[in-house]
Amino acid sequence: MMYRLCEFAVGLFVSLATYHAILLHRLGGPVMTTPDAMLLGRTLMDYRVLLIVGFTLPYLYFRATGKDYSQLLVAGCTLAWFTFLEDTLALDNVLFVPELVTGKLTQFSRPVFLIALTFMTVEARRMRVSYV
Repeated sequence: MMYRLCEFAVGLFVSLATYHAILLHRLGGPVMTTPDAMLLGRTLMDYRVLLIVGFTLPYLYFRATGKDYSQLLVAGCTLAWFTFLEDTLALDNVLFVPELVTGKLTQFSRPVFLIALTFMTVEARRMRVSYV
């Protein structure tokens, strides 16, 4: 039950981040003062979304086929924490438009995403979860 709740939280974050990245492209990118900063913000958000979607799709495939996905979760969780630390220490709020609700939701749901993903990773490694 708890594992599925964490899956829902991770799925919600992936959806929010993807939707926010699409909105950034439609609106022209983060509100920044220089074109270089705008390009950097948009590019980094694109890479973050590609990274989480790139791990979500194989996860869904492994989960649907009943294969062991614990190694995938370990790699994804490690990268998620590293990007969070990088964003927090080096980039601050360069990835978000504070005025956009999707940016705020993505930013505030990220700690929940990280905790849920960590729980899923530990649980999968412990149980070698392979639900069908």
